[in-house]
Amino acid sequence: MTPEIQKYIELLESQLGYSEKSNSYTKFGAWYGKNVEFDADYSVAPWCDMYLSWAAHKLGYEDWIGQFAWTVEHAKWFKKQGAWGKKPEVGALVFYDWSGSDDIDRIDHVGVVTKVEGNRIHTIEGNIDGGVAKRKVRDTSKVVGYGYPQRVKERLERKAKKKAEKETPDALREAGKPGSEVGTLQSPEQSLSAYIPRADDGRSGQVPLSGDRIQSPQISGDEPNQVRGRTEGQTPEQAQAQPQGEPRTTTSSPPARARRLRPRSRRPRRRPPLVRTRPERAPHPPAPPRPRPARPRARPRGRPLGRASTPSRAPPTPRRPPASPFPPTATPRPPGRCPPSTPRRSSARR
Repeated sequence: MTPEIQKYIELLESQLGYSEKSNSYTKFGAWYGKNVEFDADYSVAPWCDMYLSWAAHKLGYEDWIGQFAWTVEHAKWFKKQGAWGKKPEVGALVFYDWSGSDDIDRIDHVGVVTKVEGNRIHTIEGNIDGGVAKRKVRDTSKVVGYGYPQRVKERLERKAKKKAEKETPDALREAGKPGSEVGTLQSPEQSLSAYIPRADDGRSGQVPLSGDRIQSPQISGDEPNQVRGRTEGQTPEQAQAQPQGEPRTTTSSPPARARRLRPRSRRPRRRPPLVRTRPERAPHPPAPPRPRPARPRARPRGRPLGRASTPSRAPPTPRRPPASPFPPTATPRPPGRCPPSTPRRSSARR
């Protein structure tokens, strides 16, 4: 038994004794409906296979144990992975058909094998004996087959290793072999030791130039014969080849500007921008004030131009005639005519 299978069985054992709640509700079915499949309500569905899928997800083993709610599809998945057989093993998933057939399409139940004793197997199963997670001891007469998660795991590991080797460049694989010189600094030891200043020769530090040549520092006039150093322009090999008895001459040159150790940049120097100055001019005289435009004349009131001759306002109210000098009951007599005579009625009674 591998350590992974041992952890898996221990997690299943921690849930022994779990039973369905009211209306056949289980936490394994509720988890499956929220994390694996969302097309239906699995909280009240048969949960023997979801119990095993829940434990595999908790440990991160779902890639090689599987995530299923239907036992038939789970068995077909093991057969497709090449991990299906008839021999019981510890850690294998055992699939049952209560009718005793060997048909995968008629599988009814699933569990995990924890121990094998001859023709009898010890298992941990969920949704058994009234919806409880329990240990069971069964014979193999009702077994359709076994799914082996460990074989699936080994196959996935081989596939991942093969893929990693295929993607690794050839140069990196050669670098890991013994005797490889990739990444080793290869430089002659003599050329590096020539740059180290030594106090026993009475010489100060020397500046390396291009071509492994050496420039002596500036020497004062009182110490030209006391200092023993290499001649300017000589390489370390030329200095060693010179006989020890011959006096070594030092080229006296006027003090020159210190040479730069770093190569000059090839970029062209930027010239400062040209600033063109204009001659100063006298300021312009102030502009004369502009004359104020005359105010347009008011338009005469009356009939608007270009419109129909309709009064723009209500007509004036006609004036009342002057009051008549005669009383209102009397009517004036026309001139030259007399009113007709009317008989008078006597007020006295006859």
